[in-house]
Amino acid sequence: MTSFLTQRAHVHDARLPLGRRHSALRTCITLFAPYGLRATYHHLTLSAAIPRQLEADPDALVRAVDELHQARVLWRVRAEEYAAHRRAEKRAGRRAVPEPRP
Repeated sequence: MTSFLTQRAHVHDARLPLGRRHSALRTCITLFAPYGLRATYHHLTLSAAIPRQLEADPDALVRAVDELHQARVLWRVRAEEYAAHRRAEKRAGRRAVPEPRP
């Protein structure tokens, strides 16, 4: 199993072929897709302006993976806050979840 951060490093590695870097970006999206797989890829394609011919703008892959990474960092912070909140509720004897998901 590969990690998000490892694949992110591959996207940033300019020594790798563009196809491999693009594949690493797609793997990052499979590991963290906040809008769903296709919608997340579509969003990143538009926001980072990834061209059809990657040679035209190889830095677009870096912009895309950095945006995805920033979203993942925010999501992880929120998930950790939620987990800490739930642990405190369980210690207090409240096992049922009043709000199923944040």
